[in-house]
Amino acid sequence: MSNEIRGQGEDLVVVYRAADEFVADIVLGLLKSAGIPAVLESRQVPQMDGVMKMGEGYWGDVVVPRADAEQAREILKAYEQEGGKSAGTESEKLEGTES
Repeated sequence: MSNEIRGQGEDLVVVYRAADEFVADIVLGLLKSAGIPAVLESRQVPQMDGVMKMGEGYWGDVVVPRADAEQAREILKAYEQEGGKSAGTESEKLEGTES
């Protein structure tokens, strides 16, 4: 069994847990500009602004196909090391966790 957190799709894995939609969009853009197909999985409920963020502790996940996960994590690690790290993100914590 893989020790990656799985996304909602059959072969998708979570590579980034975003504190808010703004950070999620930046991460999504970074991955797509590198040619990695990525999708946002928001945990928010329409018309209940921020309720799930308070309950879950984060806005949502950025997921990629399992085959691209390692490259995506490398790109995100480089981004964070260059000062792009935002409070409340958990990309490092997602590495090596069980689903």
